[in-house]
Amino acid sequence: MDYTRTLSFKIVAIICAVIFVAVILINTYPLFTTQELIVDSICGDMLQTANIIASSLSGLSTLENEKISAIMTILDIQDSERIIVTDLYGEIVYDSTSKANRTGYYLLLPELVCALSGQDSFYCQYIRDAFESRACVPLYNTDSIIGAVYLYEYDAYQGSLLVSMQQNIRTMTLILLFFTLLITFFFTSVIRRRMKKLSAAIGEVRAGNYSHRISIRGRDEVGEIAQEFNELSGRLERTENLRRQFVSNASHELKTPLASIKLLADSILQTHGMSMEDMRDFLGDISEEISRLTRITDRLLTLTRLDVAQTSQLQPVNIGYVATRATRMLTPLADHYRVTLHCETADNCIAMAEEDGIYQIIFNLMENAIKYNHPEGYVRVISYVRDQQVYCMVDDTGIGVPESELERIFDRFYRVDKARARATGGTGLGLSIVRTTVEQYGGRVWAQRREPEGTRFIFTLPAMDKEQIHVFD
Repeated sequence: MDYTRTLSFKIVAIICAVIFVAVILINTYPLFTTQELIVDSICGDMLQTANIIASSLSGLSTLENEKISAIMTILDIQDSERIIVTDLYGEIVYDSTSKANRTGYYLLLPELVCALSGQDSFYCQYIRDAFESRACVPLYNTDSIIGAVYLYEYDAYQGSLLVSMQQNIRTMTLILLFFTLLITFFFTSVIRRRMKKLSAAIGEVRAGNYSHRISIRGRDEVGEIAQEFNELSGRLERTENLRRQFVSNASHELKTPLASIKLLADSILQTHGMSMEDMRDFLGDISEEISRLTRITDRLLTLTRLDVAQTSQLQPVNIGYVATRATRMLTPLADHYRVTLHCETADNCIAMAEEDGIYQIIFNLMENAIKYNHPEGYVRVISYVRDQQVYCMVDDTGIGVPESELERIFDRFYRVDKARARATGGTGLGLSIVRTTVEQYGGRVWAQRREPEGTRFIFTLPAMDKEQIHVFD
């Protein structure tokens, strides 16, 4: 694995880039700012000193070394390293230094030229860990320029302070950089271990181990991803269990009619001289088993379409109208079982759904209520609106469902009375289709026991108000 492509490397690279920029700023900006402050301070002090000297010498009619020396003795200015006074032509008439005294020489500097033209000038440079500064101001007698005062200063003390500050900043930067990198590598290693743990868990699930769970502490993004992963793997485990149970149940349900068909066909083939009446009975049984297989496969295909397909083209459906139509269609079946049908519906039971889907829901519930009823019993369908929900109830006076079985009757292939279910042609898929269809329309369905006997099935859907219905008109 290329380490440069890992998340930890990218995090370290980004942090190092940020630290690099921060180090440059820390080691440059304070020093430049401090250097500018020192230069400004030196400039102000030197120009002030030069102006004081120029003001003291402004009363002289002629610039002579003795007179200037006397005034300098009175002023007692010792801050500046060297003081030079020139005449109007740049000739040095006074030099405070005894070494390399340049009295009588001409001073040819840009600062002097600027001062003799009537402007104060200052120049400073930081070189060899010291500040080398020059200041020059014009010297007036009344309103005429008669010369200039030039100051030179070499300040190694403040230069050493700047160097010391630079060394302290560099030391602090190195210490900060060391601890920052140490903390960065620690946290990136923690993140890397957590990500490796998450990646290994994903590999386990990819390999088919849906029961695998990951334990990552923390409430950060990685912890949230781990929690989402555990929930996802839990759903995958439940789905896989349902799939295996579904395959097992489907195989069992399909195996029974297939075994019956094979047994009946072998009996026909192995029985010599079978009468036509017996053969018709056997073929009638085979036809019934084939019809049973057809019903099972049709229901399985219906569930498969509901599982993978999204509902589309929903429109307002009058639940009462659909319930009335289903009641009319099931009347012959109810007469056969000697069961009375009642339909009580309200006109405002409108929900967004598909009419065929609602018809299948009500038809399945009523058909089950008729087939699992007692002779002279009844089935009642009631629909009404309450709390912005459309309620549709199917009551029967049938054999009922045990309290412990109410939560399982919507599972696929689940049947309370398997013997009676086979006798009535049940597949154990009708209620599963009902629940899946209702949930696709944004509703829910459940069952309740009725006293003294019977079952009540209830499903709800979000109701539409009149304004919403007019949009579709």
